[in-house]
Amino acid sequence: MTSQQLEYIIRLADEKSFSKASQKLLISQPALSQFVKNLETELNIQLFDRSTTPIKLTYAGELYVNAARKIQNILTELDNELTDLTVLNIGKLTIGTIPFRASCMLPKSIVAFRKKYPGIDIHIVENEEANLESFLTESRLDLCILSGSLHNKLLQTEILAQEQFYLAVPQDSPFNNGKEAFRISANDIIYDSSSLFLAKSLDLSVCVKEHFVLIQDDETIASKLSQFPEFSRQNAIYTDRIETAFSWTLAGIACSFIPDTLIRFGNYQKHPVYYKLNTSFAKRDILVAYKKNRYLSKAASEYILLLKQLIGCGTWLSPNE
Repeated sequence: MTSQQLEYIIRLADEKSFSKASQKLLISQPALSQFVKNLETELNIQLFDRSTTPIKLTYAGELYVNAARKIQNILTELDNELTDLTVLNIGKLTIGTIPFRASCMLPKSIVAFRKKYPGIDIHIVENEEANLESFLTESRLDLCILSGSLHNKLLQTEILAQEQFYLAVPQDSPFNNGKEAFRISANDIIYDSSSLFLAKSLDLSVCVKEHFVLIQDDETIASKLSQFPEFSRQNAIYTDRIETAFSWTLAGIACSFIPDTLIRFGNYQKHPVYYKLNTSFAKRDILVAYKKNRYLSKAASEYILLLKQLIGCGTWLSPNE
């Protein structure tokens, strides 16, 4: 089976729809259906259950797709090794990250990398961190930009930087009354003003009775809040994206916990009130992760090196800007 045919089966398994898969593959739906039908006839076994919506893999189909992914990974690694022999004149780099980092933190590094290696085709996969970790384990990504700490033994991680979380409170909230000595602005954070360093830190216990917007898969903050009997999960609403939490706080819906990376690179004109926190989750590592025992392409290695250089200058931006 050719690499193109492998891609047909894998794409159909991922999309769970002949129409969606054919659109992504840039072929007609009848052509894709006929290809799958011919393959099933050749194998004398059904790979896809078409009686459900969306379609799903049969048990035989799962075995086949798992094998197809392994073969595709082997071919990709071979292609990467051969490509490296051409000194990065051509190649492909697939990077996974959450939407916020993709839109606000990585663009300048992508621009700098493409200037240096214009022949490398860069693909950015945006998803939740839990999904990205799975994609990386399955070798569907070359590397990921993640946060926190990983305990996946299949992955290698390196710390790129550290981000600081602040309590974000709506401007009109009564919570702000009498806390002038604690309040800090977005400009204090963006420009590392003296007010930022002189401001006192709030203890988490002071704010646990407030309503919060929390990130759905981030159990670190939720579990910390749950240690206080005054905290009620009924006062929490959840979202998958940190940008949504920021917007809802700005709209006056509830408080949230916002990283300085979003405050610095989000390009927002308006901000809520911020407070420093005296709690362990207030600092979190930003990591680059890649799979152990898998060939790390020269393109991936060079991009990681570039990121370290830019961050070593104290910024995610190009050192020439």
